[in-house]
Amino acid sequence: MRQFEATLSTDEKARSERFHFARDRDHFVAARGILRQLLASYTQSSPAELQFNYGAQKKPALRAKNMPAALRFNLSHSHGLAIFAISEKRELGIDLELIQPRFAADGIAERYFSSRELAELRALPPEKTAEGFFLCWTRKEAYVKAHGAGLHIPLDSFDVTLTPGGPERLCSTDSERWSLRSFEPASQYVGAIVGEGKSWRASYWDWTP
Repeated sequence: MRQFEATLSTDEKARSERFHFARDRDHFVAARGILRQLLASYTQSSPAELQFNYGAQKKPALRAKNMPAALRFNLSHSHGLAIFAISEKRELGIDLELIQPRFAADGIAERYFSSRELAELRALPPEKTAEGFFLCWTRKEAYVKAHGAGLHIPLDSFDVTLTPGGPERLCSTDSERWSLRSFEPASQYVGAIVGEGKSWRASYWDWTP
């Protein structure tokens, strides 16, 4: 953990100190430290040298001097697992969640899902409901993160499909701009990535120090 922390900026270290639980702090430090190592390998620089700008909704981007190839990236972490997405000249967003049936409550779906998504969720057999809920959640979060717009895009203002094993579809005012993919990064986890354009394909790797 110390090797990751040594590469963080002053503001990243300050953010890490605001976590109440040491476990959450360690997860944040590891995720940011690994991100720096990955980006450093693309930019041929050291992890500690990288500097970030943050958009209006805190989406990070490399400062121009660190970005010779116009890299775009995003990250997400949940319950000890982190995923990272990196592309060239394509905006993207990624999200990861551990499937936890106790959070797949109908009240949460009623608050955040569109009417079409809610109907699809309620049509699922009970044993598929939790997975469907988190497929929906990660797909919606990935879309919002790709925009970098945060809460400025209400989650119920666009639709995604959510049936486990079914096709991934995005229906929004700008859905022609994006492609949506879901994947299983580990057992009992679901992940989703939204990337700009229609012609790209995703490649997946496990990272080891």
